[in-house]
Amino acid sequence: MSSITTLKKKWFKDPKISKAFEDMEPEFEVAHTLIAARVEAGLTQEEVAKRMGTTQSVIARLEGGRTLPSIKSLYRYAEATGTKPVIHLVHN
Repeated sequence: MSSITTLKKKWFKDPKISKAFEDMEPEFEVAHTLIAARVEAGLTQEEVAKRMGTTQSVIARLEGGRTLPSIKSLYRYAEATGTKPVIHLVHN
């Protein structure tokens, strides 16, 4: 078992850390989806930035998972990567 895996298991025993990670799940999911769309399109962050009329650092922040991007940003990112955003609301 890698040291990262061991540390993660240890950290997740702490309810505060586990809850914080759970609370960030939507941000992580969006970040993962953005990165997957870019990679599948065969684009770099710089190329996506050019297509969106922004900078690579903005793309890095969108893909960083610390915050949820605006709907407008999602649509612009999707257009830049040749994808289409689909938003679903589901019951818990």
